[in-house]
Amino acid sequence: MARRRDEQANAAVVAGALALVRPGLTGFGGSHDRRWNLASFRAACHAMARAVPRTALGECEGPHQSAEYYRARVDHEGTPLWLLLNAVEPVLAFAQWGQRLDYRFVDAPLLAAAFHGPHELATAAQLETRLAPQDWETRLHGQELAQARHWRPERVGDLVFSWWD
Repeated sequence: MARRRDEQANAAVVAGALALVRPGLTGFGGSHDRRWNLASFRAACHAMARAVPRTALGECEGPHQSAEYYRARVDHEGTPLWLLLNAVEPVLAFAQWGQRLDYRFVDAPLLAAAFHGPHELATAAQLETRLAPQDWETRLHGQELAQARHWRPERVGDLVFSWWD
């Protein structure tokens, strides 16, 4: 019985993760969400940092030519994190920075609850979900599909927060 519940929960995570793999999300062939710009992103990050105790905000930046997302350095209770917001379709996530320009996605529920503005929160489980080529082959097209074929994203998060050039 418990195993069946676990399988159902896992299937729901995978379905939610694959729903994030949608055309335009990488920025190739899409345009930025007009509800966000760097100034509004900074303002939302500052408000979040003020609302959550023991949180400090660092640099806010983005998007740029090879990364179609905003990011802000956040220190929450001594843990350094990146707050990430896709610029095309505002998907919000939190991550720890790896050594090779790769993110390890984490959940930060207090920070997520305090981040205001139009966005869709992606969980660490969704973003860490492994991708097979058929997952993006059936959902992307045009230049975006060509980039995915070249870079071969391994996880949903690699596609949502790509730094392809």
